[in-house]
Amino acid sequence: MMLKKIGKSITIVNAIAFTIVFLVGGISIYLTKEILHNAYKIEDLSKDIIEVDSIHSDAYRLVLSMHHFLLREDETFVHITSVLSELKGKIERYLESESDEYIKGENSEIALLKTVFEHVDKLTVVNDLIDEFNRTGKLDKDKLLSMEEHAYSIEVITADINKIHIEKINWWTNESLSNMWAILFMYLFFFLIGGVSIYAGHIALLKNLVRPIKELASATLEFADGKYDRRVKTDLETEIGQLYQSFNSMAEKLQENDEFLRKFNEELEIKVNERTGELLKTNDQLHRTQNALIRTEKIAAVGQIAAGVTHEIKNPLNSLSINAQMLMRDLTGKLEPDSAVHESANLIRYEINRINNILEEFVKFAKFPEPQFYDNDINQVISEVVELVSESAKKSGVTITVSCQSDMPIVKFDARQFKEVLLNLCQNAIRAINNSGSLNIESAAEKNNVIIKVKDTGEGIQEKNLDNIFSPFFSTKEGGMGLGLSIVQRIVESHGGRIRCSSQVGSGTTFTIFLPIERG
Repeated sequence: MMLKKIGKSITIVNAIAFTIVFLVGGISIYLTKEILHNAYKIEDLSKDIIEVDSIHSDAYRLVLSMHHFLLREDETFVHITSVLSELKGKIERYLESESDEYIKGENSEIALLKTVFEHVDKLTVVNDLIDEFNRTGKLDKDKLLSMEEHAYSIEVITADINKIHIEKINWWTNESLSNMWAILFMYLFFFLIGGVSIYAGHIALLKNLVRPIKELASATLEFADGKYDRRVKTDLETEIGQLYQSFNSMAEKLQENDEFLRKFNEELEIKVNERTGELLKTNDQLHRTQNALIRTEKIAAVGQIAAGVTHEIKNPLNSLSINAQMLMRDLTGKLEPDSAVHESANLIRYEINRINNILEEFVKFAKFPEPQFYDNDINQVISEVVELVSESAKKSGVTITVSCQSDMPIVKFDARQFKEVLLNLCQNAIRAINNSGSLNIESAAEKNNVIIKVKDTGEGIQEKNLDNIFSPFFSTKEGGMGLGLSIVQRIVESHGGRIRCSSQVGSGTTFTIFLPIERG
């Protein structure tokens, strides 16, 4: 398999590269160690040079002190003694520090140091000359001059010692420079070889791997976008070529499956849309039928109740009303208007009237008259309703605004019933507004409908009650019958229209009526 061959080649190349790096690194580390070792040697020799140079300086000072003493014969002999003592101490310390080389019998430096030490021992005669001078006041100048030769010899020998040190430093420096040049040469050589190898490898990878993989990646991205007709071609007889063949085979199968799925989805979508449309129509029809049945049942129940109430209560209630009026007339002449009996009679008469009104609401809802369709102007109906409720709105601190489209079309509808619709909505809005607020009535023609909106800034309707506000006998007001909005909905729907309510607690309520311009 070509995959194994490529893997083996990559492993061999990596092994060779690793070996070369390891060898170059090892040689560089070894040469660097030698450079550091030479640097330490040079550092030690530098200290020795300083020490030997110090001995050389002391020998020179000793010669100067001896010359000065020969010329003046004063107390400068003290300096001769101290310089000689210091010189001897430095040579002893230096010899002690170089003891290892002395034991090994190393080079001529130790022999020279021994010679220097011998000259220093011979210079100790100067101390005897100075002692004699102190006792007798006489100085053996010839002997002192002979001592200068030893001091000169010390200067010459210390200079020779430092020449040896400098030669060693030069040799170690040259060796370090050679090692550094060797490291630099290896670095440049392998840098050049590595650069050429990397470039050749880059070209080979670009041709055999990178470009084919990029082309395959591009084809894969097009596949992700749904373009299944893309194919890739290559002359490589490697695993990349096998991958291209596998990709093309996969592409052909995916294209076949995609075409099959597309046709299947198109057919399925058509069938789903047909069935969905049928289900929506059926569901809408069922919903309307269900609502109509519920309202019919409630209306029938109200009709039965109204018939029974009318038969059982209406006649006795009329009799009670007549007798209450007679009682009020009799009491008016006999008792004061603010007497307890007079107030009780008024209460009886008020409750009889309230019961009578409830019965009339029942009868009105149960025996709903068919609308009489005539050409009417909806703006005129709105104007008449506003005039009717303006006084009660003023007392409640409600401001009424009317925004009606001027060129409204003439629509066939029952003006009396629609006046009842708008009157009911406006009265409910005024009751819903606390202290002060606004009531806005709008009308406009849009497409095939006349749209009437009644907006208020009242307390609003809770969301949980919005689905029930048009149901008969549903009311959140104390003492309410819950028939007003149900009658409104019946009137609007009997005209072929529909009514919607939107509300937000604390912000107000909007009722929107859609009245068809052309009746179907």
